[in-house]
Amino acid sequence: MKSKSRSLFIILFLALPLIHLIIFSYVPIIGNFVLSFTNWKGFGEIEFIGIRNYRKLFTNPEYISMFKNCFWYFLAAIPQLIFAFFLAVIVNGKFKGLNIFKGILIIPYLLNGVIISTIFIIFFNGEGTLNTILGSIGLDALQHKWLQDLELVNPAVASISIWRYYGMNFIMFFGALQSIPTELYEAATLDGCTKMQEIRYISIPSIKKVLFINILLSVSGSIQVFEIPYIMLNGSNGTGTPVIMIQQSMSENRVGFAAALSVMVFVIVLIVVGLQKLLVKED
Repeated sequence: MKSKSRSLFIILFLALPLIHLIIFSYVPIIGNFVLSFTNWKGFGEIEFIGIRNYRKLFTNPEYISMFKNCFWYFLAAIPQLIFAFFLAVIVNGKFKGLNIFKGILIIPYLLNGVIISTIFIIFFNGEGTLNTILGSIGLDALQHKWLQDLELVNPAVASISIWRYYGMNFIMFFGALQSIPTELYEAATLDGCTKMQEIRYISIPSIKKVLFINILLSVSGSIQVFEIPYIMLNGSNGTGTPVIMIQQSMSENRVGFAAALSVMVFVIVLIVVGLQKLLVKED
């Protein structure tokens, strides 16, 4: 009798969060998937059009290009991760002011997107900081209108993520490196290993899970980019991303197309998360 009461007690406690999960997560996901096959404007009758929205996504060059734009953000993640890792290796240890140093590095990640956008609008402006620096060191030939040049605007905007997110990656790498037993490094030093050999044979293998998770987060983040290009350029000059296009489609009452695009983003992120679960397993 006591066992049945306990089971009923557990079921009642689990029922509320489960109902909440179904109503506010699974039902909207299913509803969004259904809407992706419609030409609904957000009001009025719902017109089912089959896979026309998905066909448009895969055949219209404008929509294909926004997925290409995401590739620039993933490329920017490569130097970001490399810099964060080697910075973590350099400061790995205990010294005075370490917490202050870590706090300074994480500041860009904590800044509001509007503030960051304002900073880099000034930085990349035709008469802004970057061109001023290039002119002062005699590199006038490298000066450009970075946010107006269609070939340079996406790499320029994507490069902002290097500065914004390296601090977060540094904290993750640093925490992982701190968990490596110091005896391994001491033994390697006695065996005559160089610093690069220590990094190659001790540091990287020991934190490979954290490294892989950071790579997968970079892939997922590059697909979901919205804040900086939207605030800086409103997705103009060829800087549109899937999430920006979803917002614009909603504002134009193209709810069905926005739903199809959000399904695509959801599927890509789901694949990335699935790879993370499959390839990064707990010991």
